[in-house]
Amino acid sequence: MDDRTLVFPGYAIKRKDRSGRGGGGVAVIHRIGLSAEPLTVPSAGSPLETLWIQLTGRRQTIVGAIYRPPSGPVEPVIDDMRDQFAYVISRRTPVYILGDTNFDALQATKPGVKEYSRLLADLSLHQLITTPTRPGPTPSLIDHLITNKPDLTFDPRVVASNISDHDLIAASVAGLKCRQQPRTITVRSTRHLDQDALRLDLLLADWDGVYRADTTTAKWDAWRSVWSPLIDHHMPVRQIRIKHQSQPWLNDENVRAAMDVRDSARLDRDRTPCEETEREFRASRNAVKTAQHRACAEFFLSSYRRSRSTTWRDIRRFLVCSDKPQPSLHSRENLQSGWLNRLNLHFAGVGSAVAEGLAASDTGAPLRPRPPRVVAGAFSPRPATLPELSTALQRMSSSRASGDDGITIAMLRMTFPVVGPHLLNVINSSIRSAELPPSWRAAAVVPLHKGGDTDDPSNYRPISVLPVVAKLFG
Repeated sequence: MDDRTLVFPGYAIKRKDRSGRGGGGVAVIHRIGLSAEPLTVPSAGSPLETLWIQLTGRRQTIVGAIYRPPSGPVEPVIDDMRDQFAYVISRRTPVYILGDTNFDALQATKPGVKEYSRLLADLSLHQLITTPTRPGPTPSLIDHLITNKPDLTFDPRVVASNISDHDLIAASVAGLKCRQQPRTITVRSTRHLDQDALRLDLLLADWDGVYRADTTTAKWDAWRSVWSPLIDHHMPVRQIRIKHQSQPWLNDENVRAAMDVRDSARLDRDRTPCEETEREFRASRNAVKTAQHRACAEFFLSSYRRSRSTTWRDIRRFLVCSDKPQPSLHSRENLQSGWLNRLNLHFAGVGSAVAEGLAASDTGAPLRPRPPRVVAGAFSPRPATLPELSTALQRMSSSRASGDDGITIAMLRMTFPVVGPHLLNVINSSIRSAELPPSWRAAAVVPLHKGGDTDDPSNYRPISVLPVVAKLFG
């Protein structure tokens, strides 16, 4: 499974895969707002699997993920642990080591546990988890959280997990919190929209100002003066917080029912731990996975039957993520550092920079003769008809993008039977007078990251979003 199919919105992944065909390995998932770099730690080549990253910021911290296979000799693993732990501690930064050691801290007499405990004591390391992490008939504490700064760590805990044999271990660390700024967008709310009422109000509105205006710009302003108040009333502008949408197939009735059975089986196993309740819990947990796979397949099958373009959009949205996290252009850091102004100045100066480069490369050699330009002076576009305007609107894509006027294709399609004739008057006036309202030429420029350094403005491609009416006119 590559990084593109490990979808963790808002997070990045560092991984170290296990060599061979068996799969597996260790990984660290961290919030994008944390600056993390891989840390190379010498290893003795034992079966111990480790991955180290260093967090750089206000307080540097080292985080390690470890896994020890349950089989094999213990002595080489202990020696390797000692060398790696001593190396990261010598960097004099807080160290946090998490993972499955397969050393049961509740069974001090088991092979290797005594040596492992002595190793932690010799290096002044503290293992903070004290309750079993692998429940069942014979609970065990094999998932550990090790640190050299227990005073900076609070609330170590075990969180019940119904999707694995192991429960989760968690803790809060002082000085490492990276508050993620909520992302908000402005949308037209359609929650309480009555389309018939909207069309009726538009039908009863006074559109005479459109027909009395002398210029195309005045006609468009009159059209907007009628349109905007009614749209604001029926579809008010609201700001909403963007949250990652969970997989829609998880709302399937069969999946929810299987999850309820699994959770009930987990409670029964915790109340009465024995082989029978453990077997029932495992069976119910496997049933949840089967139900999820079936619901996911059915979701994409129905999506494919409806529209192939929708299918690929859903695949990119729910199953595949980009290789690199996309930068947030509207984060607090970017706004405070004048990042948007830097982008604007770069895009505005690209044309002059290219012209200067071409002028500098001009050798003065005569250009080849160009063929004569033939211009038909008799060309004159004819006014459009209402059916032609309706057909052009229906042929436009179903994009939800809008220009500065906030008008979308869906809004025009929904209200076209009422506003179509008035809009046609404005468009035909523009054709006859060869006048284009200034607002139709104003585009919202959206920078898209092409790749490379996110702090380099030349690594962004500007996309101009024109008003929908301007696209319809063209």
